[in-house]
Amino acid sequence: MPFYIVCQKKKNNPRMDVRICQKKCELKDDCKEYIAFHNIAVQKEDPPISAESQSIQMELAWDKIP
Repeated sequence: MPFYIVCQKKKNNPRMDVRICQKKCELKDDCKEYIAFHNIAVQKEDPPISAESQSIQMELAWDKIP
């Protein structure tokens, strides 16, 4: 699913795919929109699931089956 940000440099069509901005824009390190999107994306990443927590989740799932 593509994510878009509003590029302040572009006048006619300011909506830009984040991947294009990430690969081609030289000013992305100073861009408020890109930095804000990147910070949100980092926060949404799930922490890795350990084997122990995965087994607990499986036990809870089995308890819910009628």
